[in-house]
Amino acid sequence: MTPGSYVVKNLAGGDETPGAVKYATFWSNCDEVVNPDASVPLTGAVNTPVGCLKHNDLLGDDATSAGVRAFLAS
Repeated sequence: MTPGSYVVKNLAGGDETPGAVKYATFWSNCDEVVNPDASVPLTGAVNTPVGCLKHNDLLGDDATSAGVRAFLAS
């Protein structure tokens, strides 16, 4: 996930949300692992900022979990 790396450039090339699948992102502006934060939202996806949570705290956050469940149920 290094900015500007071969992997990131190839992942970012073309349609970010191909096919008929619904896409969503849930991201934190305080994530210390995924940087830059601006790399998370995808064109064509439901992009949900979850506030200031550290990377692993996303896993146990009740509001984030509720958002994921609501997206999956939609």
